[in-house]
Amino acid sequence: MGTAAHLPLFEVETLNAIREEREDLLKRLQRGGVDAHTRIKREERLKVLTARQIEIETALSLGRRP
Repeated sequence: MGTAAHLPLFEVETLNAIREEREDLLKRLQRGGVDAHTRIKREERLKVLTARQIEIETALSLGRRP
């Protein structure tokens, strides 16, 4: 991430933690083998993390550009 040097350290750390947790959740969801309640909780957490990641990236102008 070449632009990381220009971002506030707190935001970079937060964004990296969110990305890492999202990756972990995606792997767990793809693996399956859990009850419906656990799967739903993981899907909801993934939605929240995705929204937070988009918020931070948008605020830092790192989001996708048209």
